[in-house]
Amino acid sequence: MRRAFTSALLAAALLLPMAAVAQPYPNRPVRIVVPFPPGGGSDSQTRAFGDAMAAQLGQRVIVDNRPGAGGNLGTDAVAKAPADGYTLLTGGPNIINTRYLIRDTPYQWERDLEPLGMMFSSVNVLVVHPSLPVRTVPEFIAYARANPGRLNFASAGAGGSIHLSGEMFMKMTGTQMVHVPYRGDALARADLTNGAVQLMFNTIATSIEPIRAGHWRGIATTGGARAAALPELPTIAEAGLPDYLVLSWMGLFAPKGVPDPVVARLRQAFDAVFADATNRAAFERLGVDVTPSSAADHLAFMRAQEATWAPILRTIEPQ
Repeated sequence: MRRAFTSALLAAALLLPMAAVAQPYPNRPVRIVVPFPPGGGSDSQTRAFGDAMAAQLGQRVIVDNRPGAGGNLGTDAVAKAPADGYTLLTGGPNIINTRYLIRDTPYQWERDLEPLGMMFSSVNVLVVHPSLPVRTVPEFIAYARANPGRLNFASAGAGGSIHLSGEMFMKMTGTQMVHVPYRGDALARADLTNGAVQLMFNTIATSIEPIRAGHWRGIATTGGARAAALPELPTIAEAGLPDYLVLSWMGLFAPKGVPDPVVARLRQAFDAVFADATNRAAFERLGVDVTPSSAADHLAFMRAQEATWAPILRTIEPQ
């Protein structure tokens, strides 16, 4: 009897690790890395998505801000994380573009990251400090041409849509402005308010309040149609640059190599989040368009974006 009891205990002990491995995903909290500081648009959008995702996964979703190097530090941390589905990333144009702008970028997005789906898109808005004597796009272009190299435009870091909006504007107008990258858009916004920089192509969600308060002057938006949040402002395209179009976007990523069943569970939760009308309304209150996609469409979109921007990015001296 004693020998049989001992054998049963041993068999149970041997089965414990197998039972642990067999537990369905997720069986512990999931971490989403934001490669920018707290307080910006990427942070607020990720936190709203993370709360909704937690309800679908039945586990806590922890938002982990890892700013630095134009988003490279946080992005690289995810690229090198275990491919088990417990470390994810939210990112946008910086994931594609920083390899053109920052020497020795430590990751390659197609090799190291798995696009899981597009989430949000939005337009930016050209805002200037009130001391700048311009109110329209033609006035701004004329002023910039008359003052080459004397205007500083802020961004949340090299390679993001805020930065790219300025680069495309300069290319299309033949103007010269100085790019001033910050460690996140909160710091850039503060310096625009105090006049340390003269302008910014900022996200619309974080521009509405400073414009309404008179801290900034809104000039025009970067999309293909007027923004519902700022309908009084024309698009840059309608104000004189008909081919101008820049969108900000955010997608969800995992390290390359996550097992198919884990990806399927993540996609199931992802689809449920965006199918919920309450969630979509909450996301829209952040000033973004809700644009979920399949993983395949996310990958195709990124490849198309790189093809669009690479010729412009190659003209910029890497940092």
